[in-house]
Amino acid sequence: MTDALAQTAWPEGNLLLARVTDDARDWLRPWLEPFEARSGDIPIHAGHTITHLYFPVDSAIAKVSVDRQGDTAESVLIGNEGVLGLNALLGDGRAAGHAIVQIPGRCYRIGAAPLREAFEESAVLRRTMLRYVSFRVQQTSQSNLCITRHTLEQRVARWLLQAADHAGHGELRITHELIGVALGVRREAVTITALRLQAAGAIACARRRITVRSRAALEAASCECYAAFNAEVQQMARDIRQR
Repeated sequence: MTDALAQTAWPEGNLLLARVTDDARDWLRPWLEPFEARSGDIPIHAGHTITHLYFPVDSAIAKVSVDRQGDTAESVLIGNEGVLGLNALLGDGRAAGHAIVQIPGRCYRIGAAPLREAFEESAVLRRTMLRYVSFRVQQTSQSNLCITRHTLEQRVARWLLQAADHAGHGELRITHELIGVALGVRREAVTITALRLQAAGAIACARRRITVRSRAALEAASCECYAAFNAEVQQMARDIRQR
């Protein structure tokens, strides 16, 4: 169950929503509502019309490509720096892939139609969202490079670091199966990799939970893509603040 925001409320914790100006807030407030992002849920299905866009706060949602057999390929992990459902904003209302909740937590959603209207009316919102589109293009490119050039251990370490950043802590309620879906690999491969990272002291594995024990060890196991993702997020944040 979701409820529209109170007249005096405005969500905190999402970079894009924080940049919305007062005029756009008045426009969006009746339509923006809190949404509980639950682990494994699929708020957006591949090929379906996108009815809502989702702004994570301390949750993380993977956008993954899906083939006819239901197999997935890694795309991007989206947290409080971004939004899910961009196609609906940019003119194509169909989802190109699944959006699967990886890290449960807080999120906000808004109908595609009112956000498109605000996008057209507010120059600041439009510039902010277009800057995010540029970031997503770079993020997808970096992810593609990571898939083709780096080992699964590096990719899992990078993914866990990103997930911990999005959650705001190192206690991740996540299964090996969901990580496998996000990375486009089998669950068994994730389990073997996670056990290696645990043996190195980077993480601790429990049922439906992974705890980051040493960020330094996890960063050492990761590829350079984690630093590249972080640098792009920080640059986008600086650019957005100046708009």
